Amino acid sequence: MWLKGGQLYDVDNGSFATGDIRLDGGRIAEIGRAPSDAPAVDLDGAYLLPGFIDCHVHICVNTESADGNNPWRDALPATIALWAARAARRLVRCGITTARDVGGWDYHEIAVREAIETGWIEGPRLLCSGKILSITSSTRPYYPGMYEEADGPDAVRHAARKQLANGANLIKVLASGAVNSTKYERADAIQYRPEELRAAVEIADDNFTHVAAHAHATEAIKNAILAGCRSVEHGTYGSDETFRLMVEHGTYMVPTICTAHAFLQDPAFAAKALPHARERYEYLQTIRYANLNKARETGVKVAMGTDVGTPGNHCGDNMQEVALMVERCGFAPADAIRSATTIAAELLGLDEEIGRLKQGFAGDVIAVDRNPLDDINALRDVFFVAARGQIVRNDRIH
Repeated sequence: MWLKGGQLYDVDNGSFATGDIRLDGGRIAEIGRAPSDAPAVDLDGAYLLPGFIDCHVHICVNTESADGNNPWRDALPATIALWAARAARRLVRCGITTARDVGGWDYHEIAVREAIETGWIEGPRLLCSGKILSITSSTRPYYPGMYEEADGPDAVRHAARKQLANGANLIKVLASGAVNSTKYERADAIQYRPEELRAAVEIADDNFTHVAAHAHATEAIKNAILAGCRSVEHGTYGSDETFRLMVEHGTYMVPTICTAHAFLQDPAFAAKALPHARERYEYLQTIRYANLNKARETGVKVAMGTDVGTPGNHCGDNMQEVALMVERCGFAPADAIRSATTIAAELLGLDEEIGRLKQGFAGDVIAVDRNPLDDINALRDVFFVAARGQIVRNDRIH
């Protein structure tokens, strides 16, 4: 099958050129000119890009509740799995063809991953961390299906092995406190100590995978880098020193700046949140924009991640993160697109598989009607998606 008549994006050069794509066997089999009599999907005038990659999602969490205190406490277990399946479909239909779930809920997200792999349901390629490894925390009751408490290196090793045994692709740890937590937990406070972080990294290394470290606090970011964590999630209180260390160690930053934007854009919704959580979001929003700009200027490898799953931050509007990187943090459109394609693919160890429109790569293709280099918000209006060679959305067919 040919995708015909579009402008194809070269992520490395940051430019579009006319061309056609042939999809076969789930891959990009050929790039060139489609024969006039070949079966084809007409995408005349559209701008085609590789499927985007979101490196930080939580598909199991109810984003329609402003109160982060155990959003599923009155739900039947199957409700969570059904929500996750719907969230996965929304991801792929908005152009996210690969996602890294860094904190599920009682492994429902892994069941959804398996259902996608077998073709039962629509969704992106999913990499899952299972439960988040945490110290003994006042916030665990907020997320009883998401946290795995483990104190000390030996307990961390055991908990990491447990996630892998339940089908996890990677390990997620809390190096600092969180924003959407109880009032007794501070985002700028350290949680896992260096020796505990190293224990998680040891198990990940043993199993040919990596550790993603939630880290807002400056010292927690530093601890995660030096322990060998592959990515720092959020990085809110990053400093000149930590950004230089990230460059030196090749650590990726997944900034998730859209969380506060998504939460605060509806004042009536935000007013329903726990007061301390609302105050934190309001305080941190400007800090995170400024620090991501500083990280960019320092040369940190920034991989796109949205943290969809936080209140008001819904699967299906993931491209708002890319737009904010351009509009608030100084990224050129081409650089923001790289963060969601080639750089994100490198973080996931899939840079020879996804992230480019290239022969032999996965057949992940999205299309928009406007040039995103001129208007980055064009990416929020994806009308066509092919995931692993299968068309899952084409709004030009009615």
